[in-house]
Amino acid sequence: MKVWCGDIKTFGRTTIYANYTEEQILSANDSRLKKIVIDIISNSASIHDSNNAETIYWKNFLYGDQDIYRTKIKHTRPEINNTSVENWAWALVDFKKAFLVGKPIQYVQLDESSEELSILNRYCKYVYKQALDLDAYGDVLTCGRAFRYINKNAKFDPDEDNSPFELLNCLSENTEVVYSSRLGNEQLLSYIVTDMEFIDTSLDEQETKYYKEYTVYTRTKRLVVNNKFGDFTIVGKIDPLSWNEHIIIEYFTNPKRISMLELGRDLFNDINYLESMDKDDMEQFVNAIMVFTNAAVSKETFDEIKQLGAVNISSTENKKASVELLQARLNATDTQTYYNRLLNSLHQILGIPMASDSGTVTYGDTGKAKMTGQGYTSAGIRAENDETMLGKCDRSALKVMLKIARETESSEIKSLKVANIDLKFQRDMSDNLLVKTQALLNMYSADIPREFANSIVNLFSDPTAITKQQESLFGEQISQQSGKNSAAETGSRPTNESSRSSAQNTAEDQVNTITNTMQKDLQGA
Repeated sequence: MKVWCGDIKTFGRTTIYANYTEEQILSANDSRLKKIVIDIISNSASIHDSNNAETIYWKNFLYGDQDIYRTKIKHTRPEINNTSVENWAWALVDFKKAFLVGKPIQYVQLDESSEELSILNRYCKYVYKQALDLDAYGDVLTCGRAFRYINKNAKFDPDEDNSPFELLNCLSENTEVVYSSRLGNEQLLSYIVTDMEFIDTSLDEQETKYYKEYTVYTRTKRLVVNNKFGDFTIVGKIDPLSWNEHIIIEYFTNPKRISMLELGRDLFNDINYLESMDKDDMEQFVNAIMVFTNAAVSKETFDEIKQLGAVNISSTENKKASVELLQARLNATDTQTYYNRLLNSLHQILGIPMASDSGTVTYGDTGKAKMTGQGYTSAGIRAENDETMLGKCDRSALKVMLKIARETESSEIKSLKVANIDLKFQRDMSDNLLVKTQALLNMYSADIPREFANSIVNLFSDPTAITKQQESLFGEQISQQSGKNSAAETGSRPTNESSRSSAQNTAEDQVNTITNTMQKDLQGA
């Protein structure tokens, strides 16, 4: 389906609010609940239709159906009117997806590690959560939001490689989440819209008619609404839901639900226009207009000239005839400068690194300077904003996943809660690896506790897990200064030279072991 929204500006998707509280919905009897749901659907249908059209437009834009095909008009020599898409929209969305969620989101323990957390991560692998995260984040970057459906896996078997819960990404153009307009904006319900059709036999001639069906999910109930006969009505019975949780969760990175593509739309269009004009320029140069001076040529003769590629004209001393090509070209230097300016602005606004034009490394352009200059440092900082917002949404989904897992009889998760879990986005942190590892060893030598040192250097996505692995491999941290254990389990100091020397030797051996291990890892990498 193609939808054209290029003649209007879009500034994010419209969030639907209703003047109810969730308590009113949960406490309502079936009759009252039907009235509330019909009221919300009837008042939000037009908003959904607008969101639907804009979402489809932006998804088509991502895949190359961009404004240049409809907006480029050429008044001079209109027969030469090239339209070309240089699809930076796809390239930048693809980079952002891989940069932030290219590696699986890991659930880590905030305090003591548990076997159930490993089981949770295993369940997430079973349902291919990483692929779903990539798809969802792609929707967020493209159209401003994404939706995830979570429910019990009816085919769960603990003896098979599967999970007690199932995860699905809903089509963002067909899904809405409705929030309360009251303070706090709590989620009231969600619904999925399906286009339906039926054959109307009540007329003399059969006619195919179309309508929409809304599958509505509150925290405890499931209802179906449609407008098959004009007005919105409830279809069938109300089904109960088991989990007392919202099973459709909205993912977004800003309150306006504005996408990355919307922020760069004008620049995308300008680049496409420049590339298309450049093609026009080359084609007009090849097919230059012929100018005849003091020579008359009929249409038939001119057609022969074009076919044969040669011309014979008569000339006298008093009236010399000539044939010239009317050729003019855009200044390549100016257009390239403008193109580079557009491309640089696009990368800076969207927070995406821009590789240098050449592969050469100049003096002072190495290490941290090169990472900063090409935008990787800025991209990492701005990615943290997306991590925070996506993490908030994913925690809401995690709450439902854990509840289903705990209440499923054959599940191996019985007590794990969201409050015990932290989310870690595993972005690449290997920049300046040698500097970071040297700084880490220096902090170890200065008796900085491992848990603090590991978190300071920005080398590990989960410093707590690394610290625990170090304790299991090398034992508790031993002081480099006096041989005192950094955990301070005892308040005593070594009282003689031999004990101090022994402790110091042990500490040095421990650091040497860690150093050797890190060097082997670096060499292996």
